[in-house]
Parts: sequence; structure tokens; C-alpha cells
Amino acid sequence: MVRRLAWLFPISVVLWAAALTLGHTWGGDMRLHVATVLGILRDPADPLDPLVGAVHGSPYYSPYTYLLAGVSRLTGLAPQAVLEVAGVLNVALWLWALHRFCRRLGPGPLIPALALLFTLLLWGLAPRAWSGFLGLFSLSWTMAYPSMIASALMLVIWDLFLGHRADPRGRARPAALAVLLALVVLVHPFTAVNTVLGLGAFALADPRAALRDHRLYLAGAGALGLALLWPFGDVTGLFGAAEALTEIHRPLADDLTRQFGLAHYGLALVGLPALWARRKRPLGREMLLLCGLGAAVVATGVVVHSWGLARVIPVVMLPLHLSPAAWFAEAARGAPRVRFYAGATAAACLTGLYGGNGGLTRLLWRPVEAGTLATWESRDPAVGYAPLAGRIGSGEVVATETTWSGRVVNAHGGLSLVPAWPYPFVRDEPERIRAVETLFAAGTPAADRQEVVDRYGISCLLAGRGSPALGLRAFVPVATAGEVVLACRR
Repeated sequence: MVRRLAWLFPISVVLWAAALTLGHTWGGDMRLHVATVLGILRDPADPLDPLVGAVHGSPYYSPYTYLLAGVSRLTGLAPQAVLEVAGVLNVALWLWALHRFCRRLGPGPLIPALALLFTLLLWGLAPRAWSGFLGLFSLSWTMAYPSMIASALMLVIWDLFLGHRADPRGRARPAALAVLLALVVLVHPFTAVNTVLGLGAFALADPRAALRDHRLYLAGAGALGLALLWPFGDVTGLFGAAEALTEIHRPLADDLTRQFGLAHYGLALVGLPALWARRKRPLGREMLLLCGLGAAVVATGVVVHSWGLARVIPVVMLPLHLSPAAWFAEAARGAPRVRFYAGATAAACLTGLYGGNGGLTRLLWRPVEAGTLATWESRDPAVGYAPLAGRIGSGEVVATETTWSGRVVNAHGGLSLVPAWPYPFVRDEPERIRAVETLFAAGTPAADRQEVVDRYGISCLLAGRGSPALGLRAFVPVATAGEVVLACRR
């Protein structure tokens, strides 16, 4: 009976993911990933970056997005549809990987079921929707993102490492580790950092078994070598871009420093007693080290203002989710029970369900009020620039009066003049920003506007009705939506 109920929960989560997908109510970076698939479809052999088409290749062109582009090409499905299907499959893969890893904590079906429950709910009253964050609310937005499949692969890598540590015979596991770790590096580098942090914690927990095994070092070197061989993006370029990308992670650090992080992550603290109590149980030392190392990395990032290190938060949270799952499963098999702890954990889960209820209310498929969208930091995908962007041809360069509207252009196959997302790989971005200002400024002579158009090969303009750029003779309005006009070359 317990086994059947335990399996019912992950099945319900997959059905939830499928039902949510049918609503097509996406926001955040979904447009970026659609644009990435479209960029591959334009030129699979040598794709230009999917945002402005200024450089060859992109870190977003990973094996995952190439797989999605291949499916789109073979099936004829639109890239967004392929991503939506991939999102459901990603959830199923992550659930399988979580179940597989939880076997290391102890036998029986109760541990994976409780681990899933706590992972979805034990965050805070104001959880963040962010890549790699696996709470209920965040998952409802990010299930199709590369971070989701990378998170599943991370658990598989950890499981393989622990299996090899326990039984180091053979070469199959080290070889698999090399291939999977290379995939995670290419698919989602932030998750790769978390993966390596976990491997480090597991090695320190039993250094004799792990640190002396030369095959594990060879696996690490092999993973790096395979990642460097990938022809469609330079992994080493990410290190140079780290400083440029750090500012977008400031909100994560602010969440930690405001109210001691309790609003966003406080519910996970209910797992601390179990984390400590299980330090001598299976995988207990590993979970304690992982949580401690991760917390040290995040704290260092806050102190030195390297906000990108806040992306380690998911591996700080995971031990706080898995440890109580294992503790309660052990208690169910006869270990001493603590009713107060069980009640506190149940109350924390109910509170987390309330805090993450946006992941459930999005199933309603009805128009969402503006205030709710603002809380979700999202926009209504059915209004605004979308009706106009459908008129843009694949690969056409579109100058937009607002940076945000460039995201809609990218999601429909067009290229914006400036990156609509933080993207430090376009070296002439400052010059492009000045060009946009020149193009849409009220006092710019017509000749200067035309020079910008010719320099960047601009095919269309997306601007408000009163924009002076729409007065260029070479452009005629082709579509309007409210006060917004799409004008393209004759």
C-alpha cells in the first residue's frame, strides 16, 4: 500500500507538468530558449548567436538545444511546442534521477516520495522562479529550461560517483561520469559547478576511497576535454563573462541578506535537525558536508559581492530536503519518533504550499490579473508585441524602441539590434546601444538614422506610433497593435 501511494505522488507531478504545459502560459527566459532553437534551425552547421547575430556560436547552443532543434526539424513541430514537450520529459527524468539517488539514503519507497514533497515545498513564503531552483513555483516556469535536465543529470552523476566509490572495479562508471559531466558543463554551467561541489563533498566524506582513485581524475579530465571539443560554443568564454553576468544575480543575494533569507528559504531550516541527527547514517556525512560547503560558497559570494555564487543555493537546500525524508522513513521503520518534529515539518510544508501556490494557480488557464503577474515578475504572453512579431521573417534584424520588446522579436526568429537579455559575448554592444539611441532620438537627422539602418542591415522597426524613426521613407507600416507599430522596408 505504501509503495503504491509513494508512486502516486511522482505520477501526479508529471500529470501536473503536462496540464500546466497545455496552458502555454510561459514567461521569463522561455523566449530565450525558443530563440536559441530557432537560431540552430537557421544554420545548424555554423549558427550565429540567437539574439543579435553578431558572433558565431553561443553558450546557449548546447547538446540539449541541438537535440530540440533536431526534433523540431524531424517532426515539424514549432520550437516552443518541442520545448513544452521537453519540459514534461525533463520533469519525468528528474523524478527518476531523484528516486535513483534517494536509494543511497536508505531502502523503501517512502524516502523518494518525501524527498520530492520537501523539495517542492520547503523553500519560503516568497520563493524565486529561477533556473536550477526546484521548488513548486520555480518548476512551473523552468521545467523546459536546460537547468532542469542538467539537474537530473547532476543526481545521476552523484549516484554513479557514490556507486564507484563503494565498488571501484571496472571502467564503466568513470567513463559514464566523464560523458555526463561534459554534458552538464555544456548544457548548464551553473549546474556543473553545483555538480562538482557535490562530488567534492562526497570525496571529502570518504577520502581514502575517492581521492586515491586515478580513474576519477581521468574522468574529470575527460569531461573537460569533451566539453572543450564542442564546436558551437566556447566554454572558456564563460569565465571571462562571469563578472559581466554577476549583476543579474544580485536579487538572489538580496534575498539572502534581507530578513536573513527567511522569506525565500526559511522553511528549509526545518530540515536542520534531521541533517545533524543523520550525520552517522547512510549518506549523512555527505549531506552535511554538501550543505556546509555550499553555504560557505554562497556566503563568500555575498561578502565579496560575487553575486553569481548565489546559484549554489540549490545544493545548499537539497540536503535540507533529503535529510528529513530519510529521517522520517527511518522513524517509520521503528526508530524513535518525535511528534513535535513531524508536526513542525507538516506545518512547514503547508506553509510552503501556500507560498508556492502560483505553481498551482497557473493551471487555471484564465487571464491573470496584472497584480499577480507583477508578483510573478512576468507579463501576459497574449498581449503586447506578440501579434506584430509574427510578421517578422527569420533572421531579419529588427530595431526596437524598448529593449524588452527585443525578446519577443527573438522568440519569433528575428534578431534585435541590442541583446534583450544580459549577453556579454557581443563585443560591440555599447556601440549598438548608441546606435539605437541615435535611431529613435527625436533630434536625429534623417541621414544619421539611415546610416544606422544601413550599417546594421535593419529590416524592420518596432516602435510607438509617435516615434520619429517611423518617418524614414524606406519603411512602411505593416501591422499595428494598440499604440505599437511594426514598419518594414519597402
